[in-house]
Amino acid sequence: MSEREVDPQPVDHGEIDFDHEELRVFWDLARFHARLNTMPGYFGPTALESVPPPGWAFGESAEESDAYVARVLAEDGGSTTAPLVDYAGDLPQVGALSILCDGAGVPRALLEVTDVAEQDDEVVESFRVVHRS
Repeated sequence: MSEREVDPQPVDHGEIDFDHEELRVFWDLARFHARLNTMPGYFGPTALESVPPPGWAFGESAEESDAYVARVLAEDGGSTTAPLVDYAGDLPQVGALSILCDGAGVPRALLEVTDVAEQDDEVVESFRVVHRS
């Protein structure tokens, strides 16, 4: 994959389209390398093969997102903490997949939730890197 030119201006994460062709290409490669497509083809495509997991970026700026991605990739995992009310009673499930993007919305890692813990009025979600770009 060739390196994309990135506008050095901060990116408003509300403007990032996490459903684009680059995300689908990343998902196809990640799914193969993580051996997530092990069902024989005669069963037809599964939901896991057809629909990529949600993409997301961490932080309020492109720089904060890029720093978080670098840390997650260096440590081969990480965690996030968010208020319990943000989940509206629908906590993440262990084993759930998501795609971590950098500050420009470029997919960088396929993550798997390894632990979900409620602490007071917050949720701590831990994950590991399954595949990286």
